[in-house]
Amino acid sequence: MLGISYVLKNKKLIHFTKKNLTHKTKVSKIKHQKSILVLQIGILIFFGGYFTGLPSSSGENEELLNYVGFFNSEHTVENLRGDSISLSKYWRLSQGSSLSVNILNPVSISNESIETIKESILSKEKINLEDSLLHKGPQNSFSNYYVGWAGALENTPETKIPIPKNFEVLNSQKSNGDIVVILSNIKDRSGNTGYTKTILEGEEIVKAFITIYDVDSLSNTQLGTIMRHEFGHALGLGHSTAPEDLMAPTIDMTYPYISDCNIIAVADLYNENSDGTTICEK
Repeated sequence: MLGISYVLKNKKLIHFTKKNLTHKTKVSKIKHQKSILVLQIGILIFFGGYFTGLPSSSGENEELLNYVGFFNSEHTVENLRGDSISLSKYWRLSQGSSLSVNILNPVSISNESIETIKESILSKEKINLEDSLLHKGPQNSFSNYYVGWAGALENTPETKIPIPKNFEVLNSQKSNGDIVVILSNIKDRSGNTGYTKTILEGEEIVKAFITIYDVDSLSNTQLGTIMRHEFGHALGLGHSTAPEDLMAPTIDMTYPYISDCNIIAVADLYNENSDGTTICEK
């Protein structure tokens, strides 16, 4: 504002004599250039403050931020012994209690898309895949994968802290529920397709928000995969170092299902017997 005001004042200096015209013109040009410089610096400071204020992963205890897409994650852990999945915090529920999941559904989202999201949580379908397809073993050796988290966690052993195994899916316009799923038609300005924020109280998760962006442009397969990944974060998992794993920071859409390693990671987390990572045997 100072620079702009100064330029306007200079415009009012309209009475010159021929004798000092050249000198005053030079002075005016110098002052004008200084005014522009001040204005440019002000603009840089303003926009520098704006971009500094954009959301970022702060690393604070209160919130854990996880993205799907092109982003950095503080959860990824390298380990020379094999691929690993980092662990975060957990829900503390009584045995047999349910986690309520509320899908905030814009009018434009189809029922088919809603069912796809529900399936990624509630399905108990099991898929048998050859290990060589995911670089996990030789040909003719196989592993089980799951379409939904309910099926994946159904037969997990008893743990020190009960693993959430029962899920109640709601479809309300209010932010009720332990886990709130927000479906957005807006593209994320950072280019992410999904974002999970878990709210902590001490070591425990008390609320989770999942946002899926640009939903109208996603196929049902993509939507289901993103939801599976984000729901893993909502349960307490971090990212995997295995690029083909469902919990990798950037998802490989080839076989995007819940693996035995994901299940073991959940069990380790809720047993409190891990150093913060689970090492996958394959």
